[in-house]
Amino acid sequence: MNGVYQLVKLIVFDKDGTLMELGHPIVKLADDLINEFSVRTNMHVPKSEIKDAFGIVDDKIDQAMGSNKTKTIVSSLEKLPNGDEMVNWLLQKIEHLTSDNEEEDITIIEGIAKTLKILHDKGYKLAIVSADDTASMDLFVDKYSIREYFDLIVTSDSSEYHKPQKELLQEIMNHFNIAANDTMMVGDTEMDIALGRNGAAGKVVGVLSGSGDAEDLRNADVVLASVADMVNELDL
Repeated sequence: MNGVYQLVKLIVFDKDGTLMELGHPIVKLADDLINEFSVRTNMHVPKSEIKDAFGIVDDKIDQAMGSNKTKTIVSSLEKLPNGDEMVNWLLQKIEHLTSDNEEEDITIIEGIAKTLKILHDKGYKLAIVSADDTASMDLFVDKYSIREYFDLIVTSDSSEYHKPQKELLQEIMNHFNIAANDTMMVGDTEMDIALGRNGAAGKVVGVLSGSGDAEDLRNADVVLASVADMVNELDL
C-alpha cells in the first residue's frame, strides 16, 4: 500500500470473526429460532425445515456447515413463512453468539496476538468494540493475555450505542481525541463496515476470517484474509 495508511493513529477492531474464531453453537441457535418464531407468529413451520436451513441432521451439524456463510442460512430462512422476521431475529442473535460461551470454546484467530503486539509496540492506539457483554469480553482477552494491547474496550453494557450507529465510533474517537480521518475500523461483517462508514472513519478494512464474504465487505476500502495480514499488507 506504500504508506497509504501512514496517518492512522487509532485502530478499532470488532471481536467475533475478526479477532476471535466464530464458534458453531448452531443446534442450540436453531432451537432458539424455532422457539422465537412460535412466540412471534401463529403460523407453523416444521422444525425439520429450520434445521435443514442450518444444515442440521439428527441434531448433528452437517460437516458442510463449517464452510457455509451466514448469508446461506439467511437465504434459506427467507423462503419460509415470515422469513424476513426470522432473519432479523437471527442476525441480532448471531451478534451475541459468544456471550454465553465457556472459556474452552473461545479460540483466538491464528497470528492475531502477534499482530496486536506489533501494532501496540509501534504506538497505535487499539480498541475493541463488540456486541458482547463485559463478562464475555473478559474471557477472551484474559485467556490469551491480550488485554494489555488495548487502550479501550467497548461492550454492549458499557455504551448506550450499538452497531452501526455512528455515535458508537464517535464515542471511541472522542475518548482518544483522535480525528475520524486518523481512525481505522476493522471487521468481518457488513455491520462493521457500516459502523466505519457511518462514523466517517478514514480507513475501513474488511477481513474474511468471520461470517462476511467479499460481497458483504464490498464497501470496505480494502479486504484482507485476516487481521494477521494487516501489518504487511497495509504497511502499518
